[in-house]
Formats: sequence, structure tokens, C-alpha cells
Amino acid sequence: MPGFVTVYGSFARGREPVHGLVRFTPERLWVIENEVPWATLAPWTELDAEGRFEVRLTPTDTDTVPWYYQVESPAGCWRIRVYKKCPTYGLKELIVEHRPGPRSPH
Repeated sequence: MPGFVTVYGSFARGREPVHGLVRFTPERLWVIENEVPWATLAPWTELDAEGRFEVRLTPTDTDTVPWYYQVESPAGCWRIRVYKKCPTYGLKELIVEHRPGPRSPH
């Protein structure tokens, strides 16, 4: 069984939490890890009363083919990659990681 990573985050407008769905659509329907094919996770979740969410995703770096997740939310859409080396990511850090320009070191 492949290892999974957790992605969490929250959405707010001003000081008010945003409500709605967050959807993670993988570009690949399956990956091969250690010569074993696995279906990729494609979760969606409703934001809680405080606009927060947490999902488990299939790492995007275990297969020989590079791929991304498409994230759709009430606040916008992004393409992200999640790496097996870290078990937990904040969505904001993944979005910043893929923006052009200088980044602050972790």
C-alpha cells in the first residue's frame, strides 16, 4: 500500500469563514510504486464551520511520470504536487511553492 500525505487548509473572506467544497482531482488515475499499480486518491470535502479542511492524497512523486493535483475551491483553482518525503502539508505552502519568483526558505 502506498504512503499517503495529508493536506490541510482554511479559507476566509475578511474575518468570515468561507463555505463550500474543496476538490482534489489527480492528473493520473493510477501510479506505480515499487512495481505495484495503485489507484490515486481523488478526494473532495466540505469546508467545516470555520472554513477548514483536511484530506489525504497520493504522493505525486512515487511514479516515473511527473503529475499534479488540480485543486478547486471557493477561493480559486491551483495545480499542486505533494511529495512523499513530508507526511503533512498546508495548502498555502504548496501554492506558494509553485508560484514564480523568489521564495522564503523553510
